[in-house]
Amino acid sequence: MPDQRMKITSDLPPSAEEEIDEEEVEEEIKKEERFWKFYFRSRWQTGLTTHFLFAVIYLILFYIGNLWVAIKFAYYTFVSSAQMLGLAFVLWGVIFEISIIVPFISSLYSVLLLPSIWRSKFSRLQKSFLTIIMIVVVIMLIVISDTIARYALESDVLQEFVDFYDIEL
Repeated sequence: MPDQRMKITSDLPPSAEEEIDEEEVEEEIKKEERFWKFYFRSRWQTGLTTHFLFAVIYLILFYIGNLWVAIKFAYYTFVSSAQMLGLAFVLWGVIFEISIIVPFISSLYSVLLLPSIWRSKFSRLQKSFLTIIMIVVVIMLIVISDTIARYALESDVLQEFVDFYDIEL
């Protein structure tokens, strides 16, 4: 028979860490529910939010291919000899890598930012203004970064590398 001082771990009360973990999981579930409730409410604004959501999801899916191109470019850069590539290649490569990832990240972030704007304590006019600014900035970021990525890809420094490894946008 076990000693009274010995307790089985299942008999012990849950530790503070376990309680915190459970609270974090519940909070994440509530955040996810609030996210979907924001975009799919039974109000007339749902028409606007769902159109925005679907447009941004389209952009995310459109630019997810850029992530593959960025990974492919980085892989071939690491595999190739650094002495053969040179400093100019590194600088143009960094410009290309950053500008190819920006459209995907800005699209994804805009989906997460819109509910935060509308749940803030600003007035309705300020929320509308912030939403318009966010949409314009995201569109400008996507257009500018896509143009920079295409320009970097067509530069003389990257051209031979891109042709050799068949990297295209």
